[in-house]
Amino acid sequence: MQDTYEQGEALYFGGEYAEAEPLLRRAAEEGHAHAPYRLGRCYQELGRLEEAVRWLRVAAEGGDTLAMNDLALCLEDGDRAEAVVWMRRAAETGSQTTAAYNLGVFLEEDGNLQEAEHWYRHAANCLYFPAGRNRLALLLELTGRDDEAETWYRTALEEMAAHEDPDDHDEDYRANTDIMLNLAELLERTGRRGEACGLRRHAAGRA
Repeated sequence: MQDTYEQGEALYFGGEYAEAEPLLRRAAEEGHAHAPYRLGRCYQELGRLEEAVRWLRVAAEGGDTLAMNDLALCLEDGDRAEAVVWMRRAAETGSQTTAAYNLGVFLEEDGNLQEAEHWYRHAANCLYFPAGRNRLALLLELTGRDDEAETWYRTALEEMAAHEDPDDHDEDYRANTDIMLNLAELLERTGRRGEACGLRRHAAGRA
């Protein structure tokens, strides 16, 4: 069973999802602990959402916090209430910064700004999570706390140089570009047009 799982996993990480699927399914059906999650992700990659939900649910019910997060994202549009339940379970383990952030997004979209702020703060206080800092700062702006929002934007940008790889335009790189633009908008709105223009030029150079 372990050999079957490892073969399927290797194919999965090689992007050969159709070839990985039967091996991962066999391992999952034989009771391999990690196979249900990887099989669910494989079905996601193959665009087979119903099967992805089935196996992610198996993994989530077994306590896999990554599966809880991914299951919630699969359910987001079809069963929002259940999606929030699973995302909350993942976030409350304390081991899933991404789940804390995603729960904040769910709650903000549902109008629960106070609790959304709590989970954004949880994500933003992690060592390096630009998207969490950005979303928290935007919410602080929305609720009239420009000074604190500016502090979060600037904290994120100060950390950026030490963490990001300018040659790898990954999610953190894009989030940091968004932070520059959002801070520029705040600065212009509060009368600091010169600094705002400088930030916009810098952001444009990162495109």
